[in-house]
Amino acid sequence: MFPIPVRLFILVCCFMLLTQSGFSFFEKQGDGQDKENQAQHISIARIDSVLKLFDTFDYVRSNNSKEETINWLITQSEKLKYNPGIARGKNLKGVLLRDRSQYIQAIELHQSALEFADNDTLIMIYSFNNLGVAYRRLDKPRIALDNHLKALELTDKFKGEVKAVQRSACVALNSIGNIHLSLNQPEQALEMFKKSLLMEEALNNELGIAINLQNIGYAYHAMGQPDTALTFFRNSLQHNEKISSMVGRSICLNSIGELLLEKNEAIEALKYFNMAKVFADKTGDEYYISQTHANLGKAFLNLDRPDLALPEVEKFNSLALKIKSGMLIKDSYNLLSKYNEKIGNHKLALENFKTAVNYNDSIVNERNSRYLNELQTIYEDKKKEQQIELLTAENEIKNQRAIMLVIIILAILVFAIFIYFSQIKRTEQQKTELKLKLFRSQMDPHFIFNALGSIQSFMYQNEPGKAASYLGQFSSLTRSVLKNSNLELITLEEELETLKNYIEIEKMRKRNCFSYQLEIDEKIEPDFIYVPPIFLQPFVENSIQHGFLKTDCNRGMISIQIEQQPKSIRITITDNGQGINASLKNKTKSEHQSMGMKIFKERIHLIERKYKKTVKFDVHDLSEKNPELTGTSVTIDFPLIEPDDKSRYY
Repeated sequence: MFPIPVRLFILVCCFMLLTQSGFSFFEKQGDGQDKENQAQHISIARIDSVLKLFDTFDYVRSNNSKEETINWLITQSEKLKYNPGIARGKNLKGVLLRDRSQYIQAIELHQSALEFADNDTLIMIYSFNNLGVAYRRLDKPRIALDNHLKALELTDKFKGEVKAVQRSACVALNSIGNIHLSLNQPEQALEMFKKSLLMEEALNNELGIAINLQNIGYAYHAMGQPDTALTFFRNSLQHNEKISSMVGRSICLNSIGELLLEKNEAIEALKYFNMAKVFADKTGDEYYISQTHANLGKAFLNLDRPDLALPEVEKFNSLALKIKSGMLIKDSYNLLSKYNEKIGNHKLALENFKTAVNYNDSIVNERNSRYLNELQTIYEDKKKEQQIELLTAENEIKNQRAIMLVIIILAILVFAIFIYFSQIKRTEQQKTELKLKLFRSQMDPHFIFNALGSIQSFMYQNEPGKAASYLGQFSSLTRSVLKNSNLELITLEEELETLKNYIEIEKMRKRNCFSYQLEIDEKIEPDFIYVPPIFLQPFVENSIQHGFLKTDCNRGMISIQIEQQPKSIRITITDNGQGINASLKNKTKSEHQSMGMKIFKERIHLIERKYKKTVKFDVHDLSEKNPELTGTSVTIDFPLIEPDDKSRYY
């Protein structure tokens, strides 16, 4: 054993060695952690510096190579668990996808950004506004409006960066204005756009100014002021050219071209549409590309060049189906219907028209279903608020009152659930009835073809005022035809109202080159006499389309007389045209007339077989009885039928 002094010396030396190595170890550990923290701090600082490039979403649209940078931002932020970087990166990625018409994916990203916002008010404002724009593109105005209102509410409370908040408020106001436009409320939309424009001008934001000027033009156009709208479109184009905005220039050029096309200046309109296509293709936004193809197709049809219109119309249809926008799909099939009507393919034109109607009605039904879902969401939110209030109230009031409140809340809950499911059932029933009506409307394609032909003929004559009146009357006539298409019998009064509406439309188209008179026996009560719908219109149409071909303007006359017979009513339709014999000699194709006659005879046969009554029918040329007269006379003896409610339907 070592002596005690030696042992003490050895212990002291060991302690000093251990202490020195320990300090060295902890010093190295501390240095490593500091370096790691410093590296993380540098990485977050780098992310923030890159994010500063995206202070506005304009930078996303104006730089095609930025998607890789945005993906890097999201990935690096997720590695560092840097929630502000994740949220802002996902908002930027959502804008990119929205501009590519990938709305569902964009919505998912903006909703995810809200989850990572960590109560950052500015990020929440951006997220709500972007959600509103995406939902508006999907034709969901109520949800869009709700998100924009949330953004506006946050901007009112925000005390941070004033400029960023003001720009967000402008975005919300502008989008709310667009929602008003989609709901056919141009005056309210104009008010929103003007408020947003004043704020953008104060911020000296050229892009915001350009967007609001364009939207103000839309509002004035919807209000029937095309010249004022054109001024705003051109002003917006100047601002978009100043900032080299591809999307903005495409929108403005399309809008100017559409107004020129309305003025029947198709050649000039084509120049603007072709310029718009160049910019739309550069953006890669299929929504705006599809609209450019649609406008090119309309212009070529206006110029009577269906061969050039077809590729544009087909491209519009394919893009609309790809985007899955109900409104675009409806518009594309309407345009296909006009194309096929132009080339004489009436069967396909009718199929396209019905497809457009189906999409339009499906949009209406989707909106109804969506509205019910939104009501349910609002109700669930209110229910949660009531539960919180109840828990608070339990500490302040007596047990008996708390029990009564619970009972009331449960009663409200049961009642609301009952109303909710009742509305769902009613909506489904409406959908079924609508499908049946659309199916029944196939009964009378002959009439719809002729009505569409009348509209097309009048629109090409470039009289917008009369065209608007004509379209209004045709809309009313179409509604009555669709309403009665599933009815086997309607009252004579309803039939005569539809017939008078049709004759007035044809008078406008023919520029009052004929007149008519309607005489009804005083003994007849039109409300209590039943006839098939669209019963008399084919004979009146034959008088107008074929009888008056060689008659001087203002000499044409159609006389409709309805007389009471013992067991029937006698309807006599007489015109002073060239007569059926001369008409048949001059016609090279009789398919049109024979189709109308065939439909009439088939319907008469069904009625005779069902009600066991005879319908007498006679057509003769007036010259056969008196060579000095010209014209055609149609006499129909229709039996008196008293149907019950069920027998009125097919």
